[in-house]
Amino acid sequence: MTSTRSPNRRAPLVAAIAMTAAVLALVAQPVAAQEKSWENLAELYLMGAAMSGTIGAGSLETTFDVPSSSIFENLKFAALADYRGQSPKWAIGADVVYMNLGGSGNGPVGKGSADIGAEEFIVDLMGAYRFSNSFEALAGLRYTGLRTTLKVYAPNSYREASVSKGWVDPFVGAQAFLPLGKGFQFQARGDVGGFGVGCKFTWQATLRLNWQVSRSIRLGLGYRWLDQDYDSGSGADYFKWDVLTQGPLMAAGMTF
Repeated sequence: MTSTRSPNRRAPLVAAIAMTAAVLALVAQPVAAQEKSWENLAELYLMGAAMSGTIGAGSLETTFDVPSSSIFENLKFAALADYRGQSPKWAIGADVVYMNLGGSGNGPVGKGSADIGAEEFIVDLMGAYRFSNSFEALAGLRYTGLRTTLKVYAPNSYREASVSKGWVDPFVGAQAFLPLGKGFQFQARGDVGGFGVGCKFTWQATLRLNWQVSRSIRLGLGYRWLDQDYDSGSGADYFKWDVLTQGPLMAAGMTF
């Protein structure tokens, strides 16, 4: 499967930052004088993730592009959940993503074909300082664990490699919330990280429309991007994960 990945992979991040800035200009305001108690939100969600990029292991390398429309054809198992707790001044959060999927791609230099198997486990832990009900600055750590298998079929040859890798990326970012009335809310988040600690560079952006159906039930629709540029080792121990994951999401949660 040929790669159609755009060379400007950071354009969605720029758009998310611009939208966040616009939201801040409209709605940034001091925290209300009346203090509220600690609030919690726990969600389960689905993400129709498209994945594209380059994976390398040793001398093997493949480019691939799995669109959102076929992700469930290649998905073996997935579990996605998040938690957020907040007070008037502070917030904490955790996001857990596990996906086991397979796909196909091109062999080195476009020759031959490749089969890809990937188990991906990502955990985000973050803390945030809330400047207002509408805006917060955040920082945290993102752990990525991968188990990848590459099978490359070239003319008159077959090669296979399996690699397990894990790394931690620090990140910083911001998040904005815009009340829209009648229980609706627009949410925008962007963060950047890696800085050579884990990834050379990684960024994430999320845009969501949330609906507080009742006092305890919340639904959400949105779109999420996560780009990771990671490599390590050399020679037979070389590993590369330069992958953009993006797609629509649907969430259902409880507030308490």
